[in-house]
Amino acid sequence: MITDIVELAHKWLEVLPEGKFDDLPGQISHDFVLRLPFAPPGVPSEFRGRDFAQQALSESAKNRGPLVFDNVVLLRTEDPELLVATATGGATMGNGKEYRNSYVIFVRIRDGMVIEHIEYLNPLNVIEAFAD
Repeated sequence: MITDIVELAHKWLEVLPEGKFDDLPGQISHDFVLRLPFAPPGVPSEFRGRDFAQQALSESAKNRGPLVFDNVVLLRTEDPELLVATATGGATMGNGKEYRNSYVIFVRIRDGMVIEHIEYLNPLNVIEAFAD
């Protein structure tokens, strides 16, 4: 079990994109909330509940290769539960296109448990990656 929230957040960003929640060396709240405020049209901007979010991420992963965050910079905030991250990320889509994006991510961890993930990205990059 990881007790440092920065280390746990790094691990979280490794398992999140594929929905591999069981691989996290920590816990994810049953009331976990995934928010995507800039989601492209047709994509929900909020997923409430651990199982619902995990299912949505797992389904998304079926349409692409692994999405890997790189250039990750994680910073603590004045709120002891909240971390902010910047990162880039990419994957090869099912249609063969390369997807790249820049992210600003907020992760809330309480008592070693991930309870919230808010992810800002450029929706135009997502739309372009799925275009035929």
